[in-house]
Amino acid sequence: MSKTRREFTPEFKREAVELLRSSGRPLTRVAAELGIQPSMPRNWRAMQNGEALRSRAAAPVAGSAPTVTAPAMALPADQAAEVARLRRELDRARMERDILKKVSRISRTAIAASGGMENAGAEEFEACLAIHGALDHLDA
Repeated sequence: MSKTRREFTPEFKREAVELLRSSGRPLTRVAAELGIQPSMPRNWRAMQNGEALRSRAAAPVAGSAPTVTAPAMALPADQAAEVARLRRELDRARMERDILKKVSRISRTAIAASGGMENAGAEEFEACLAIHGALDHLDA
């Protein structure tokens, strides 16, 4: 035997929320008096206040890390633009990382070949200038 889902009129929902606000009684008590689950007037109140609805799926699990939520839903075009911007930013960060890895490798090789840091000279300095110029080129 299946239960049928009850539907409530907007007027009933408004009156239930108003009763909850004006009575000063706990939500669970008001809900029991109305013969409904406590989540119903809680959700109706949230909808009237323009708040996000709570659900068990969204509730944090004890001992878990806090969840980062996105701001209000953006339009698909805005989301696509943001994804494209973030991908460009990631590509740039990866390119800079790769350049810095090469610089580090070149510097270590040059310093080792010259016999140590105290013997490093113009070649190492020129390599650093070239890398700095490459990074400046990325900013353009």
